[in-house]
This record gives sequence, structure tokens and C-alpha cells, in this order.
Amino acid sequence: MTVSVVIPCYNRAHILGRAVESALRQTVSPHEIIIVDDGSQDNSAEVARQFGAPVRVICQENAGAAAARNRGLAEATGEWIAFLDSDDEWATDKLERQFAAAARFPAAQLVFCDTVVRSEREVLMESRFALGGLYGAEIEQDGEAALYDRSLFLPMLNQSRVITSAVMVRRTLPELRFPEHIWGSEDWALWLTLALRYPFASVDAKLVTMHQQGDNISARKGRLYRNDVKVLEELAAEPLLTAAERSAVVAELARRRVGAVYHSLIRGEGREARGLLCEVSTTDMDWTRRRLYHVLSYFPTPVLRWLSRGRV
Repeated sequence: MTVSVVIPCYNRAHILGRAVESALRQTVSPHEIIIVDDGSQDNSAEVARQFGAPVRVICQENAGAAAARNRGLAEATGEWIAFLDSDDEWATDKLERQFAAAARFPAAQLVFCDTVVRSEREVLMESRFALGGLYGAEIEQDGEAALYDRSLFLPMLNQSRVITSAVMVRRTLPELRFPEHIWGSEDWALWLTLALRYPFASVDAKLVTMHQQGDNISARKGRLYRNDVKVLEELAAEPLLTAAERSAVVAELARRRVGAVYHSLIRGEGREARGLLCEVSTTDMDWTRRRLYHVLSYFPTPVLRWLSRGRV
């Protein structure tokens, strides 16, 4: 089995080396490491080229992380693709243990592992798996490796336990393409699409460290929640959904719409909040709160952020 590592990069010259070195140190060597520089304005591409083979550097005009990953997919030649974000890093045996899970469960088309989330100073989340929903959902367990069928789709709806840097997926899947019109939630959208169609496997080990950067997407929750809404609106039209799955998607969509209104408001994105309010039903938000949010949507950003401390 061969694996191509795809690393999208935008203005990450100062930390790109950490991610690349973690891929180069793997106990199972990657077939290739493809770094897609997405129109960086710093010297990220120059830093990437210093590594030499098996690192390949591809430069494109800025089009977003989804487009950069898709470019890497188009260029890759390995049997498997392992994604690695430029600000994350892998444990040295990450690929080896994922290959072992793939060999144990050959029906699995995607293999993911657990993740630690940390800031520069401290651990923010000890385990993504600890969020719940995975344990007990497996249809077969063998040591640290587990196999899941379509029933994994429902736990992934609530909150994805799968981050992009934790995924190794078969390259030839016809649906393997990140939606480029979705920002920040494009990976979640893809994993949900694949979970409806293929078995997944997991490795119950924290083999990825996700580093929380000041400029990453979690700091822009209003936009992120609005894109979550897009994902679920499109997913609700998926013909493969069962009645129970569609009902779960609709319920989660209602919840995320309310969240999108709130997070848009506290970031001063009033116009966006007003647009979302039109889609929120009275069963999900009463008229009093709806009117309050509508009025607040015209307030200046500093005032809204101050009010948000009291959870308006």
C-alpha cells in the first residue's frame, strides 16, 4: 500500500516545517508529500522546496483550502491519501497504525484516528474521541482498531470527531472531492457524504496534534456556523438518506441555524444574522428572542460583544 500526503498551505512559512517533518519522520514512509501553496504572500513555497524529494511543491492562485486539497488529490498517485494541515503534526507511527487498521478491515475506505487540540501554551482538548458518539457505534473491534458501517453517519452529524489531518482515505473514491463553495466545513461535508456510502475504520490513539492558531477558522464562528448551515441544507436533499437520517439532518439544521444567528450577531455580522432569522422557525426560537435578535443585529460590533458576555 502506498500513501500520498497532501498539505495545503497559505502563509505558513513559520510553521510549515513542523508539519512536513512530522510526515517525513513516519515509520512507514509516504510515497510522496504534495504541498499545495495556495497563493501565499510569504515564502511558504520557498520553505517547502528546501525539503527536496519526496516533497513536491505546487503553486496556485489563492482559492481556499478545499481547492488546494482538491489540487493535491488531482496530482497524487498513491493508493491512499493522507491529509495534513500545515499547522498540525503527526505522531511518528500515525501512518503505520492506520495501515494496520486498513489491513485488518479491508472493507474500510477511510481510516481516521484520535486528535489532541492544543494552543501554544496548553492542551485545549485531550481527545476528539472523548466528545462521544464513537464508542459503541462500531460494528467490530480488534484492539485499537474499529470498523463502522453507515450508522456512523448519525454521530457525525452532531459534531464531527474526524479532523482532516486525522484522515487517510482511498484515492479512487469517486466522491472524494472537497466542496469548494463551503468554507471551514468542507471536510465535515465530505466525511458525511462518504459515511453514507462506505465503511470507515478508526484507530483509538491520539496520533495527531491540532495546533490552534490565532488566524484559524475556529476564531470565525459566525462564518463557520453559516457554512455548517449550507452543508446541512444540501445534505437534506441527499437521495440516499433514510427517513430517520433525513429527520436527524433537519433537526441538526434547525439547531445550527440558531447557532449561526447567535455567533453572527456577537461578531457584528448583523446583515447575515437577519438573513438567517428568516429561516429559523418559531418552534426553534420564540418571537421574543427573534425580535430581540433582529433589533440587536443593527448594534455596533463592540456593543454586541459586550452584551454576549451575558448570553443575550
